[in-house]
Amino acid sequence: MKPWLFAVCVFAFAGSTSPASALAECILGEHVVDPRGKSGQIVWTGGDFCRVRYEDGQSYGWMSRDLKAAEAAITSGLALSPEAGPSTTNRPNERASSPTVLKPPARALVYDSDPHGHFRLTATVNGAAVQFLLDTGASLVFLSPEDARVAGIRRGDLVFDKVVQTGNGRARAASVLLREVRIERLAIEKVPAAVMENLHQSVLGMSFLSRLKGFAIHEGLLTISR
Repeated sequence: MKPWLFAVCVFAFAGSTSPASALAECILGEHVVDPRGKSGQIVWTGGDFCRVRYEDGQSYGWMSRDLKAAEAAITSGLALSPEAGPSTTNRPNERASSPTVLKPPARALVYDSDPHGHFRLTATVNGAAVQFLLDTGASLVFLSPEDARVAGIRRGDLVFDKVVQTGNGRARAASVLLREVRIERLAIEKVPAAVMENLHQSVLGMSFLSRLKGFAIHEGLLTISR
């Protein structure tokens, strides 16, 4: 399973906004207000997941239910250009060309990409250290059988009754609920996940990422707000 780093586009921002109702779905180009009261514009959609870009050049991922629609009274006059590429989890990472962010938000976790543009993080799962590959195209956190064992999940307790489509074909998976996934001092409890047969690299997907306060992928840096 290959991770996908979104490409960045040129877009228009609202000069003033007024909060409306919560979003039922993500609509490309819509102006929104996030839970922090910041306004931005949806520049990528993937089902119920929206990527919102702000005036300071940062972009964060949110679930649609966490956003409110806003009316764009004044725009900057820049044309909206949808982000390049089809919606597929099998697309390799691409380096984005976007405005430089000089300083990450306060109390943020910042990680560099590897030479291939991938993000590899070490997290603790149920108290055990596991190395993950970040994949915003994965709906769940996926554990390799070995990492599941290290995290205290017994093979005999797993029921491989799910079929997952990957870049290498179909694979069987067993649903699990992780007691805790922790990155440094940031911890998320009761994270839906799956153990996938023949998986060699565990994947940090949206069942964890969507529950963060926010995260941004920008010029080879991953910034996680906490």
